[in-house]
Amino acid sequence: MKHRKIAMVWGALFILLIIQGCGGMGGIKPNPDNPIKTVAILPMVNNTNDVEAPAKARKIFFDRLQKFYYQVKPLDETDLILNQQMGITLGKQLEMTTPQQLGEKLGVDGVFYGYFINFDQITTGVYNLNKVRMGWKLVNTKTGEISWGRGIAVKSESDTGLVGQIASAALDVSDAIQKDEIGKMPSSADPLHEMPGLDQWITMEHKSSGGGIAMSLLSSLGSKAMDSVTGSRLEKETEYAFDHLFPNMLIGPGI
Repeated sequence: MKHRKIAMVWGALFILLIIQGCGGMGGIKPNPDNPIKTVAILPMVNNTNDVEAPAKARKIFFDRLQKFYYQVKPLDETDLILNQQMGITLGKQLEMTTPQQLGEKLGVDGVFYGYFINFDQITTGVYNLNKVRMGWKLVNTKTGEISWGRGIAVKSESDTGLVGQIASAALDVSDAIQKDEIGKMPSSADPLHEMPGLDQWITMEHKSSGGGIAMSLLSSLGSKAMDSVTGSRLEKETEYAFDHLFPNMLIGPGI
């Protein structure tokens, strides 16, 4: 019985080694052609009215990046160096410096810039809309060139029927108008080119309800208030955005 257990353990280890040799469970393998080994994730440029969402999104980005074969500088170390050595505490202050200077101070081969453009909840009872839009790019700190960039725009909708669908059509027009917001982003000469996908909205869900407007409004406001209390505002939309962002991530070369 003892020998059988030992054999089972060795068999499990053998299978695990095979899986790792094939790039892990997700099929991700190191990219030796990528010269960027060490990276830092910079504070996000916040173009929204939410002061907490960018820090939360940055932490999610940090956690998800761990399996992409980069040596990622801890966020608190990055923030300490930026604050003490460069006087930078906010993403918008990054305009005052260059990727080369950031790389020298932080001791990394590349820096990830993040831009939060939309983090919105529109609650009317007739039509409710949640929107999360962000862009990320990796810049080589030796050359100053963009090695990877991607934008993601996610929205979830719910309405009460025909009236809500009319309101939905009207707000779709506002989505098109809000492309102008992208052009106002700092630190990026051509964001639509550098981070493709910023102007392509992905609908996460669209629910139609037969309930009354008053009940729908009450339910939506209650849910919105609860999300604010628990700190989970637009959490599903944010995670969904990252689910669609990371399959396109440039993989690092490994240690």
